[in-house]
Formats: sequence, structure tokens, C-alpha cells
Amino acid sequence: MKNVTQKYRNKETVKSLVEKIREEAKKIEKKVTIMHVCGTHEHDIVKAGIRALLPKNVELIAGPGCPTCCVSALDIDEVLWLADHHNLTITTFGDMMRVPSSNESLYQAQARGMDVRVVYSIADAVNIARTHPDLDVLFFSVGFETTSCITAAEVLRVDLPNFSIYSSHKLVPPAMRLLLQRDDIEFQGFLAPGHVSTIIGTYPYEFIPREFHFPVSVGGFEPVDILLSIYSLLKQIRTDSPTVSNDYKRYVKPEGNVAAIKAMEKAFVVSDVRWRGLGTWPLSGSEISEDYAHIDAKKRFSIPKLEGKDLRSKCRCDEILIGKTKPQECPLFMKACRPDHPVGACMVSHEGTCNVAATYGSFLEEFQE
Repeated sequence: MKNVTQKYRNKETVKSLVEKIREEAKKIEKKVTIMHVCGTHEHDIVKAGIRALLPKNVELIAGPGCPTCCVSALDIDEVLWLADHHNLTITTFGDMMRVPSSNESLYQAQARGMDVRVVYSIADAVNIARTHPDLDVLFFSVGFETTSCITAAEVLRVDLPNFSIYSSHKLVPPAMRLLLQRDDIEFQGFLAPGHVSTIIGTYPYEFIPREFHFPVSVGGFEPVDILLSIYSLLKQIRTDSPTVSNDYKRYVKPEGNVAAIKAMEKAFVVSDVRWRGLGTWPLSGSEISEDYAHIDAKKRFSIPKLEGKDLRSKCRCDEILIGKTKPQECPLFMKACRPDHPVGACMVSHEGTCNVAATYGSFLEEFQE
């Protein structure tokens, strides 16, 4: 495995790709902005210093790819309300613990006595419910297709009277469509997420070149993978021949993971969903199907309409999530908002754009170019 990894970090291969990228960029001349929609991509781009290798007229910006960053504060508000009013045990992933809601985080709620437990998978949450029938367990399920397919599998097979799921899942291709329809951000190519694409394949992106005449590259996470995707996108832009280029073929198949897709289609329905600071985006999320209402916390329990705020004062997570603003342009960055004291959701997870910028501070000049 080590040899395979080194292959995609090979110094000479990196040099060759960088030179090819520079050649393409010279032929294009104008500025080219590429948006990725994956938190892992942002982490690995900055950690590897990819931006510093690119010509000045090629820019990489981070879109809404961090799964916890995108969770609306109102979703957390509802989960906390359910736990407070129905004596529920909340289970969720560790990254969700410090994501702020309108008033407090799950971590703060745990500190005041709420039963909140970190799990590594939904299977752990199911096991808690199965082995503790005296507890009413709620799994706060977040993430994109990479995690929603695992949740879907449990929706289809679990039938415990003391277990329910609150779904806050997002869908990547519909989000990409909505980003293309905005007039407040400008970019010329999409670097599509490798993890999500291993599940959904490449077919769901085909509307992008067909309807928007816009290039897409499905990319991996090693330096060679990322540079290959950038080169692929620049070639598409230069030749005005947009397509969906699968540049992560060792893991991504055009049809994706057929079994996982079938499970998601059976367990979920596509729905409107709240995105942090960005309002409700139509048909960009997954809600549990009516056929499995018994496991859906939103249907099992009556939740009142809560009044809350997605963003704290001066926080610019909404603009950072769509690549409109860079972390250091937020007035709170590394002042009131730091990794040890996150004010905004983008500072919590290691995949959050602000957290990445703060963690790899020596690369901040890349954001400032």
C-alpha cells in the first residue's frame, strides 16, 4: 500500500504535471478559477502546498464540501430540543460536537448534563439502543452520499422501538447545480469529490457539461491526483470541450456503487434542505422515506418551529462555504474564532476551510494571492 501511495506522490510526476499545467495556463491567458466541493480536497491541497505550485492565473477555491460545516444551526437546535423534551440520548460523530447551534453546541449541552455520545458509525448507535432498551436513542446523521449510504443500510434493516434517526444529509450534484445558478460567484471548472464519487459514480455529473457547458474532473486526494484533475480541467477549458473526466479511475466507476445507490433510493427521498447560512436549497438533501417513518425522528416526534440564527455576528461561514470569501477575510478569523474556540462551523472540523487555513498557517499566503 505504501508503494501505491508513493506512486501518487512521486516528485518527478508532480514536476511533470506542474509543467503541463503551466503550459495550458499560458495558452488560456485569462484567469481560471476552479472550485472543489470536498473538505478532504481542501485539507490535502493546503497540506501539500498545491496552490503554491500553480501559475498565477489559476486559482483553487473551496466550495461546500465539509459535511459538518454545511449543517444548519437550526438542525442542531431541533436535535437539542428533541433531547430536552423527550429525554433522548443523542449519538453522532465527533466532528459534530463543537459545531455551534443558535445557542450552544452538543458539547456544551453534554456539559450541562444532556446524554450526548460520540460514535464512530451509525452501527455503534444502533448497538447502544439494542443493548440499552431503557434508553431512547437518536442518531444525528449528517454528511453527503459517502455517509448517507451507510445510514440508508441501517434504515432498511433496523426496527427498534427505542431508536430513531434525524437526517441532515446533503446531496453533492444538486448542490453543484445550485452553485452554477448563482450570479455572485464566478468559476470555470469543478473538481468533483473522490469519496462521494466512489458511491454515486460519474453519471450524476453529466448534466453539468450538457446543460451548463461546464467542465468537471472527478479527482482523488494525493498530489498527483489533484494536479491531474487541474490539468484535465484546464485542457477542457482551453479546447472548449467540457465533459466529465474521470481522473480517479482506480476507485471511481461510471456507475458507482450500485448496491449503495439502490439502498439510498429506497431509504430516502430527495428533499429541500437547509444549508448553514445559505437558507433552504431545493432538492439538495435526503429525508427518510415515508415507508420508514417509524425510524424518522422528525416524524416520530412533533417538533415546533424554532426561531434561531444560522450564523453568529460577523461570522462569514456562509460566504466561505461557497468560495465567495476566503478565511482570512472574515473579521473573526484567528481572533474570536480559532480552532480551540470556534465561532463558525468552518473552524470546527479538520475539513473545514477555516480550520485548514488556521492549522496550516504557513500556507496562508496561498489564500492571499
